[in-house]
Amino acid sequence: MCIFVIKFSVMQGQDTILLSIFTGSGTEQVPGFAAAGLQIAEKLQSHQPTWYFIYLFLLLALFALIRLYYGNILIQTVQASANFQVANKMFKNNSLLQNQLDGALYLFYFLTMAFLLYYMELRIGLLPYDLQGLSLFLFNLALLAALFLGRVILHNITGILFNRVRIIREYLYNMFIFNKLSGLVVLPLIFLLVYTRGTLQDVIFWISIFALSGVVVMRLIRAIVFSYRKEVLFFYMFLYLCALEIIPLVLLYRWLEGVL
Repeated sequence: MCIFVIKFSVMQGQDTILLSIFTGSGTEQVPGFAAAGLQIAEKLQSHQPTWYFIYLFLLLALFALIRLYYGNILIQTVQASANFQVANKMFKNNSLLQNQLDGALYLFYFLTMAFLLYYMELRIGLLPYDLQGLSLFLFNLALLAALFLGRVILHNITGILFNRVRIIREYLYNMFIFNKLSGLVVLPLIFLLVYTRGTLQDVIFWISIFALSGVVVMRLIRAIVFSYRKEVLFFYMFLYLCALEIIPLVLLYRWLEGVL
């Protein structure tokens, strides 16, 4: 017990004033609070490894560099996701700075989406090949890169076979705008997912799902607009979407279903 007593004699009697600054078992409570703090810190550390902070900080630094060096073109890229004319103009310009920005945003997309998938897989308990930690993150990164390159190769082969190389490349450019948009949208969401808990984290989780679903819907609308502007019959567009978009995703789902 830690008690400081100040005694003031007012008269010759026994009148005193006792002022207790700390009452109760003070020395016992302080270690208790310290132990609770350590437990909380250990719990947070177990859910938030050190590399989370370093990785997210590097992502933020990469975004800052992109915003600094490619500010105006970055704004145009975001506008292109909602305006077909802007996207068409950017595809025709094909400037060096734009190509550099596209490469940086594709990299940013891979890095942010791979981490978001990693964090969601841990949250819902879906672990391919029982991978965890950095191995799971690298698996997601490799999977996203393989899907991206696979689509590019498959679409270009189709364009060569049907003598539609330019229109296929323009279509890919329009679709990949939404990959770049996804990478930008995901950045603040992964920060909030990692550094929130409880109900708030649940809300952020569903906001992330709805945000990515919204990007997918925007991408589908752009595909319809593209087919209309380029005078592609909807029947052929539907066949194309089934052959080169939907079926590969179904096959991927079946493969992951067997892996999980």
